[in-house]
Amino acid sequence: MTTLPAQKPCVPVVAVYNNLEVACNFLQRAGDPSFIETRRYRGDRALFWLGDPKLVFTTAPIPHAQTICHRWGYSDTRAVAPVRSTQQLSLDILREPALLDQLVAYAGPQRALQLVPYATTPEFLHLAEVLRTEHHLTVHLPESPAPDARWLRDYIGTKAGFHALVPTWIAGPNMLSTAVICTCLAQAVEVIAWFNARGQGCVVKSNDGESGIGHEVFPAVQPAVTPAATRERLDANPFLRNNVLVVERYVDATVHLSPSLELYVPPAGAGPPEVTYLSRQIFGAFGRFAGVMVSRTLLDAPWYPRLEESGLAIAAHLQALGYAGHFDLDTVIDDDGRLFLLEINARRTGGTHVHEFARHTLGADYIDQVTLLSDNGVDSAGIDDVDTLMHVLDDLLYPMQNAPRGVVITVTSALAYRRFGCIIAAPSDNEALHLKCEMLERLRHSASA
Repeated sequence: MTTLPAQKPCVPVVAVYNNLEVACNFLQRAGDPSFIETRRYRGDRALFWLGDPKLVFTTAPIPHAQTICHRWGYSDTRAVAPVRSTQQLSLDILREPALLDQLVAYAGPQRALQLVPYATTPEFLHLAEVLRTEHHLTVHLPESPAPDARWLRDYIGTKAGFHALVPTWIAGPNMLSTAVICTCLAQAVEVIAWFNARGQGCVVKSNDGESGIGHEVFPAVQPAVTPAATRERLDANPFLRNNVLVVERYVDATVHLSPSLELYVPPAGAGPPEVTYLSRQIFGAFGRFAGVMVSRTLLDAPWYPRLEESGLAIAAHLQALGYAGHFDLDTVIDDDGRLFLLEINARRTGGTHVHEFARHTLGADYIDQVTLLSDNGVDSAGIDDVDTLMHVLDDLLYPMQNAPRGVVITVTSALAYRRFGCIIAAPSDNEALHLKCEMLERLRHSASA
């Protein structure tokens, strides 16, 4: 059993990938059910959380879970999903006796569990309370704030909450871009014009948005965009309606570099916060998050000491207020090498499974051995089953020639949409990128064969 810092040895671990509980209200603004449907197929990544063994609950079934787990060293990990799933996985577990029975049985003779969510939600805390009061289990929540501090997870995860609290916690000037909190679209239009009049670009964000969805960027251009045209553009964006907005000065850069630092905050009294991993975020179409690169070269960057210092300071303040669990600090670097802090995601993050896979497979010093590159939505070139995918990529799969190099298939349930997720490991940044190109070329060739 691989034990991570948050875990208690010998206490069974249960992962609840309840991502839709966090984001469903925001995603529903799209007015398109398929927009949420495709996000049901991200729970596969929890197979790579928290080492092995564990029990994983996901919204959508992972039809190839056993194949993936056995192939990459998680032979004692089991995955289960509701028969009738909703956007509230924690409540689905309580509604379906077969799921609840599996969860209670997994506690074993000690009648104890470690329950770890994607994010701590009211529904998740209700699940934990039912297990304690009605099924008399000892339930440890190593990554959840106390119930009376749960509001803090929601608040610091908003753009407005971030800009209200973080400037008072970090040392040094000029680490946050100018941001204006707007209560309506009309106010946002005026603020955009204000930035434009000063020759500055800006970006409009939903206060409770996620993964870059719904952002509207207004570059510093002349002649200025008219207020009417600005309002028309904002009105057309469903994610900016009926919500607090943040209009933030756009940090422009010739080479886009957006580092993200993840930290783990133990419950009060259980030790100091610690950095888990540093990554470079990778974005796809429309600026949406697509994956990460985890590399030793990032730790050697001149801006990293300041980022680490700021992240640990924020983590210490959050811990003092009652926060516990993971969070990441998203940032951007401008052309002068200056670091700007953008926002916090108060939950497990898009690269947590990358870090924990590497730690489980290679040990705590994995960063000195490999660069890791993840992609959550690779085009499978028409392949819709895991056996064919693994056959096409056979000699590229990790470990290649018994070395710490190769492709790890992480998300297979999205093959119904002709997409999959993966982690690529290689000895260097360039070799990781080359291996990804080789994988994509192999897929293209299989489609034309």
